This record gives sequence, C-alpha cells and structure tokens, in this order.
Amino acid sequence: MRNIAEIKLPHNLQMAYTSKFCYQHQCQYMLINNKELCTVCETEKLTQQLEREVANELIARQTLAKYNMLYKQSILQDETLLDAGFKNYIVTDHEETANKERALNALKQFRKGEVFNIWFTGNTGVGKSHLAMALLRSLNEFDRHVTCLFADVDEMLRRIRDSFQNRENKFTEKYVTDLLTSVDYLVLDDLGAETGDIDTEKRASDYTSRILRGIINARQNKSTIITTNINRTKLEAMYDRKLVSRMMKNTYLIHFAETKDKRIRNIEF
Repeated sequence: MRNIAEIKLPHNLQMAYTSKFCYQHQCQYMLINNKELCTVCETEKLTQQLEREVANELIARQTLAKYNMLYKQSILQDETLLDAGFKNYIVTDHEETANKERALNALKQFRKGEVFNIWFTGNTGVGKSHLAMALLRSLNEFDRHVTCLFADVDEMLRRIRDSFQNRENKFTEKYVTDLLTSVDYLVLDDLGAETGDIDTEKRASDYTSRILRGIINARQNKSTIITTNINRTKLEAMYDRKLVSRMMKNTYLIHFAETKDKRIRNIEF
C-alpha cells in the first residue's frame, strides 16, 4: 500500500507556469514535462486513487479474516476435522448415501439465503461431525463474506472453566459467547457429551445450560448446526425443555439409525 510521501518525482522533471488558469482552485496551470495541468487537481486525483487502494486492501483483509475464522478460531478436540469435506465422506450403505444427499440439499438451501437449524443425530462414529464440517467448509468457499465456526461443546466448556484460574486464557465466558453468537453459521458438536456417559441420567449443570441458552437465544435469526448422540427424550431430561425447544426451532433433521461406527468398522477382535 502506497502513500503520497513514497511517490518520487523524476530527477529531470521540467516545470513552468502557463497562462491557463484553474478557476476551481484559483491557481495557474503548470507545464510539467510538456503536459499542461493543475497541480491541485492532480493531487486530488492521486489522493482519491490512494484512498481507493487503501479501502480495497482493507476489504481484502476483512474478507480473508472472515474466511480464516473457521480454520483459526474453531474450538476443536480433533484438528483433523478441518480436512472433512463432502468429497472425502465415503458412503458404504443406503443410509449414508441418503444422509449425504440431505446434507447437500441443506447446503443448497443455505446458499439461497434460507435460515434454519440442522440436527445430525445417531450413534457415535457415523460421520455426523464430518458432514457438519463439510457444510461449513462448503459455505466458507461459496461466499467468503460469511463467517463459519465449529465448536466442540465439551472442549468449549473446558476452555471457559480453565479461564477461571488462568488469566492469560482468552476463552472467557463473554469471549466465547460473543464469538459463537456473532458468526453466520455455527456448529455445536457433540451436544450432551459434556455431561459424561450418555447412558447415565445426569443433568447438565445450571452453568452449562446458562451458556448454551445465551448462545441459542442470540442465534434465533441465524443457522445453527447441532450434532448429538442423544435422543430428544434424554436431551429434555438433560437440559430444560424450553432450551431444547428453541434449539429445535425450524429444524432440518439428518438421522443415522442403522449406520455402524466408521472408526471401528474394520477392526476385529
């Protein structure tokens, strides 16, 4: 990016005043290297050009920052998820094929500007997080002016708790809440896992419910994608029914009922 002070004039520059007069700036024209011009007019043109360059560079930086948010600010336990896409989601049965198509259909609706929530439900290891990240990456590539973020719920809460004792930890409750509510598209991954074993009757703590409630309430006009291994009955027992109802508002469901755990599918004992 240039500024006026960096613009150097030629050493052999020849200048002389002419009889022509600039009434706008009340000054004589000058003959500069055989070209008659008003120096004030030329300075204004140069200033406008530099201002456009600065504005364009600022827009480019802002656009890049939005694009990079998914890769630099997501809250992950498994960094390999950042490589998850539709192309490397391998389908092996009818249900996987159908659910991949449902996810791609949701992507088309998002690209049209529709606002709704997606729930990926089913057993662990079936590819819910993979497809959720694939959606975010596709949206990120389609429009670099939107912001996308992936947040593992358990990791998010762990970082917030760590900030209680560690002042250098930026992941305070306010920072995380503001971050997750500000983005256009958010994945809340593995909802319910923060309570421990999904087969227990544990309820989420009041603190956890308060954080989730604050995020969901602030995202009523934005799209949120949620993955969970827990069915609705257990979710309503784990959290208050009003919170679950708001999370399920205008929901597009992608459910895995039969797909086996992809992580251990080929492991035999």
